[in-house]
Amino acid sequence: MEIARTGNDIVAKHLTTALAGEVLSVIGIHNARVVRALPTELPKVEVRQEFTDIMLELADGRLLHLEFQTTREPNLYRFGAYDWAIAERYKRPIRTVVLYTRDVTEAPQTLDAGSMQYTVENVYLGRLDGDAALETVKRHLSAHEWTEEDRVRLAFAFHMRFERRTRDEAFEEIVEVVQRVPDVHEQNYLAALILGFSGRVMADEQKEQLRRVLEMTDFLKELEKEFVERGEWLKAREIANNLLAEGVPTEVIEKATGLSREELEELKKRLH
Repeated sequence: MEIARTGNDIVAKHLTTALAGEVLSVIGIHNARVVRALPTELPKVEVRQEFTDIMLELADGRLLHLEFQTTREPNLYRFGAYDWAIAERYKRPIRTVVLYTRDVTEAPQTLDAGSMQYTVENVYLGRLDGDAALETVKRHLSAHEWTEEDRVRLAFAFHMRFERRTRDEAFEEIVEVVQRVPDVHEQNYLAALILGFSGRVMADEQKEQLRRVLEMTDFLKELEKEFVERGEWLKAREIANNLLAEGVPTEVIEKATGLSREELEELKKRLH
């Protein structure tokens, strides 16, 4: 049995196309031509994962590390520790951009740790004009002139500033506009962007409402399928662990669980 892809892998696959080129310039991230999205798991490094992170490979070889924050980060030690781990893993220069939501208008950009100097770029989404972004997307949809920049505008509009609408009204309208997107690929890209960047920072009722809207997309169907397969694989590993601990022969466990001989040898090593 092959290891099922994790949810992060699926999001990364769709983000690769959703963020291709320099579409991130719409939210103030310039000179960032995206080549592909990378999974961000670091199994050998213990890092607190209380915030959403996306890793993108840029055309110039650098990695673009995007962090999503709902509150002001008082210092940059957490981000710095994570970036050092990423740099060690990929042996690439890292460019870190912190995307702040809500009312955050100021946050530290540099960390002076003596011989170690660390710098990030801060983007304050609350300064962007959500009314204008939403009207642009609606106008393009009505004229059948959808652009790659429109998917970024719509995906990040949740966190922009609204003056002609209340925030609740804006959310309702954004969800309605998402439903009007006719192309199934665009729906998948929007789902990946919204869940990849905003899933952990949205209110529970917003998540539920958005899920109802997007639950028919191929993206969410694929995600749910992989979670089921992942659960079955994890259950097989747990059974194999127990059987190995009891001294059951590897070939018997292989037939009983469907795990490969290589996977079982790996589990056996961890028992000792």
